[in-house]
Amino acid sequence: MPATELSLLPSNAPGEIPQAYRDIVVEAIDIQGKWCATNAPWLTKDRGAALFQQLKDKGVLLITAHWDSIDQHHACIASEANQKILEEAMPYMDTKAIKPGHIDGLYMLPNSEDEGIIPALEAPILSVTVWTVSRENKAQFEEAMGKVKGILDALTTPYRHRGGWKIEKDPGKEDIEQYYVVGGLESIEKYLEDIKTGGYDEYVQPLLSLSLDTDTKRYKRIA
Repeated sequence: MPATELSLLPSNAPGEIPQAYRDIVVEAIDIQGKWCATNAPWLTKDRGAALFQQLKDKGVLLITAHWDSIDQHHACIASEANQKILEEAMPYMDTKAIKPGHIDGLYMLPNSEDEGIIPALEAPILSVTVWTVSRENKAQFEEAMGKVKGILDALTTPYRHRGGWKIEKDPGKEDIEQYYVVGGLESIEKYLEDIKTGGYDEYVQPLLSLSLDTDTKRYKRIA
């Protein structure tokens, strides 16, 4: 089953990403790309591989990539070259705060879109919204999202936001589901202005009634 990696790799230097850490993670992305070229060459056409820095907490990195499955990604991580670069990264990482993540069933960051739509990886800002939902409301939430997705598309044009369920569960919270919505924004200011007049309440209210929490973080691409 296709999966999109959305993994948070916080630095242990609060509020910043040391250049050495950034360089190591960029090299890791290159190593994983070479692994795909050898073991899954069909993925190289649309890897979705990129590195982002969070705008609110500049000490947080977000790494993205497309995989055929979470098991395939784990096989790549286990490779000798990847393990070596991981060892180099460890002195810079806040290992207790790392959050690996894979969104089930889709590639969220394609390198091409329909006419008039700009790929999210080319956007000045990447928006990541997490909706936390109890398992008993999962089906209802997904149905509600399907009904209001067109409103979000209108608010975020010329970018397309895509959503899916995170595979991993937080320890002790196996009955809690997380739905991720990811896509590009031209600017935070423009988005905030657009939602004042573009029917934002019609989009968000049906989802709030079915969710336990929602959180949005924005990122800029750095590699």
